[in-house]
Amino acid sequence: MQHFGFIDFLLAPLVLFLIYAFARQIMQKNIQEFPEYRYFLMGLSVKIIGAITLCVIYGLYYNGGDTMNYYRDAVVMLKLLGKNPTGFYEVIFSGPAKKNWLYFDGDTGWPHYFNDKPTFMVVRIVCIIVLISFKSIIVSNIVMATLSFIGIWKMYKVFVMEFPTLTRELAIAILFIPSVFFWGSGILKDTITFSMIGFYLHSFYFLFVKRKFGLTRVFVLYCSTYIILLIKPYIILALITSSTVWLAMMYISKIKGGIARTAVAPVLIIIGAFLGYIFINSLGSQLGLYAIDKVLERAVITQRDLKAEYYGGNSFDIGEFDATFSSMLEKAPIAIASALFRPTILEVNNPVMLISALENLVLLIFAIRIIIRTRIIGIFRFFTKHHLLTFSIVFSVFFAFSVGISTSNFGSLVRYRIPILPFFVASLYIISYYYDLASAKKKEALRIDFEQMANKGKIVV
Repeated sequence: MQHFGFIDFLLAPLVLFLIYAFARQIMQKNIQEFPEYRYFLMGLSVKIIGAITLCVIYGLYYNGGDTMNYYRDAVVMLKLLGKNPTGFYEVIFSGPAKKNWLYFDGDTGWPHYFNDKPTFMVVRIVCIIVLISFKSIIVSNIVMATLSFIGIWKMYKVFVMEFPTLTRELAIAILFIPSVFFWGSGILKDTITFSMIGFYLHSFYFLFVKRKFGLTRVFVLYCSTYIILLIKPYIILALITSSTVWLAMMYISKIKGGIARTAVAPVLIIIGAFLGYIFINSLGSQLGLYAIDKVLERAVITQRDLKAEYYGGNSFDIGEFDATFSSMLEKAPIAIASALFRPTILEVNNPVMLISALENLVLLIFAIRIIIRTRIIGIFRFFTKHHLLTFSIVFSVFFAFSVGISTSNFGSLVRYRIPILPFFVASLYIISYYYDLASAKKKEALRIDFEQMANKGKIVV
């Protein structure tokens, strides 16, 4: 219990009461107009449960880990605030510059993650949360889960606005996948970046799809993009790619006439890809090791590093490849499958992996069921049925490939793939919906034909 103190058990119930009282008001205010709000409290609850569980497991079972290290570094930052407010603000706003290291001393302690710029960005965010949580680690995790839920709920709202008949299915995909609310709720990088993806999607949707301009939405889009870029820049590669495809498909669908659409579609896709490439390339300095000219070498180095023996036997191997597109594309099928469906039951060697493996088994069965029902070809037929579906599939596949090709450690994999699962599972539900819709229309058409033929005397009923 060395990581937890009296203040944790004193404040946590009070904070939970205040959060639920406020959340209940939001639900009651909106549920009449928006029925999907019946999942609001439940979605918030699993986030908070996931955050508390993660905190307790890291504190008692692992006796440390990323969550505890982020918290300790945040406390160091708050000690700096008490001793030297000017130094604190300098570190918060300018980051881990070499000159800022001199602000820390034996009284404040030294931050563990100071020399890792993306990781220290998390510390800069977390220290504000720890401050308003009165330095309680459990309360800090509860507050992190609550704030991050806002972005996740906005993501869910976008999907529901486009598919209002799938509120339950989309809630399962976005709010209730166990590994997502476990690894994506506490004080971790993944919690922040996943929530920012939700903010990004919501702002992008209203600005470019609904064409409802607003300075607030522009600001949120910029901030979410910037935060993701600072913490996990490779996510931006997947977001920009899938967003570009979304816009290209949206404009293609507005072209009247099948011949004209077929002729113009490749041109728009190429232009969109080119503009996306220019934008990503312009972020070269911000992307750092994930810049286009370095990302292939980075993938090879990371994959080999994560297979090293010091990761305790939790590694897996998709085979050797080099830093070329052709070599990596050869590994695309196994990389994507690994990101989506591993670890399997046969690869489990600890309780945490068992939970992921069982979840993966359910996901695999669900995916196979959809493939069998649609006969594979149907998936490609429904792929362009809706632009949000197109975005979700492109993002899922692109991100799964990126994670699968650069990750060979199960412990890392279950966290890195968090953004994939909601989009992938939502895509499966949407494809199933379109298949059922097409089947219903086909049955109705056959019924009408049968009745018409019966009326004409061609069929004896």
